[in-house]
Amino acid sequence: MTSRQRPLDEIDTRLLDLLQADADQTLRALGDQVGLSPSAVQRRIAGYKAAGVLRTVAVVDAEAASSLAQALVLLALVEESFEHHRRLADRLRAHPAVQQCYSLSGPWDYAVLLTARSIGDLRDLGNELFKGDDNIRRYDTMFVLDTVKSGAALPGELLLG
Repeated sequence: MTSRQRPLDEIDTRLLDLLQADADQTLRALGDQVGLSPSAVQRRIAGYKAAGVLRTVAVVDAEAASSLAQALVLLALVEESFEHHRRLADRLRAHPAVQQCYSLSGPWDYAVLLTARSIGDLRDLGNELFKGDDNIRRYDTMFVLDTVKSGAALPGELLLG
């Protein structure tokens, strides 16, 4: 059973919400919350992974490293060919200080979230990643003062077809 073989149901969405909140729960605890046996929960989780709906990762809480600095950088390109976008995206994807990167519509082409040890390091990182790229017309850096909400969890109900 994979999610590709059958559409997700309400139990799937609840189970995915629970896993995103705390993937360390036992199969029994998860099953108790969604009304399934531990083996049924295990089969569903295996199906999500096989279908590429779920992957297992460890998330380090940025609040635990309060001395880090972050910046949101908006980029506008000079040339917007497929090749220019691919090269920039590949470079940003490969850099460990780039936490998130989004291609945008409108006047800006990308929004990039950077993390470093200090504001000075963020400045140097901006120079390294953006200033030396002749295809970046403009970039604006905004330093993050406070994290109001962060995370990557998707509400399970959005996955229903």
